Amino acid sequence: MSSKLFTPFNILKSGVIRSLTLAAICLAFVTGCSKDDQLTLRNEEFPITAVGANGISGTIFIAENLDSTFTVTVKLNSSVKDTVHIMNIYNNNQGSASGISVKLVDVVGTGGPVIGETMNIRQVIQSSGNYESMNYDQIISNPKILKVFYSNNQPDSLIATALVGR
Repeated sequence: MSSKLFTPFNILKSGVIRSLTLAAICLAFVTGCSKDDQLTLRNEEFPITAVGANGISGTIFIAENLDSTFTVTVKLNSSVKDTVHIMNIYNNNQGSASGISVKLVDVVGTGGPVIGETMNIRQVIQSSGNYESMNYDQIISNPKILKVFYSNNQPDSLIATALVGR
């Protein structure tokens, strides 16, 4: 039996201390968070309906982000190939849309389904033209209107719409 195995230098050299330290760190990560500590981010979805006979419909999703911003994802079930569809959320004043509230990304039509995602939105444009900070709760509680237009060249050609918010 060799006494060298049990000296502090040999124990450290053999990796026992390193292995025990790694095991303790892993155990801390596994047991350190309870189910109550987990953050639940919210999201809402609203149906997009076709305007006219074009058949373009889909879903708009509003999702809460950790940093109090929100993300808007628009999924269209079809699109017009090689056409840039213009999408924006408009203020809703007394039942009619007025002024862009949230400028969304435009999507290039593929002839099939397309998705446009505008991330980390912090501000909206009020009906007066002033910018206002907005978070997930505020965008959901203030009804607005999504409008999808055929293209920049045909800005009056509305192809889909959705009521966003409650």
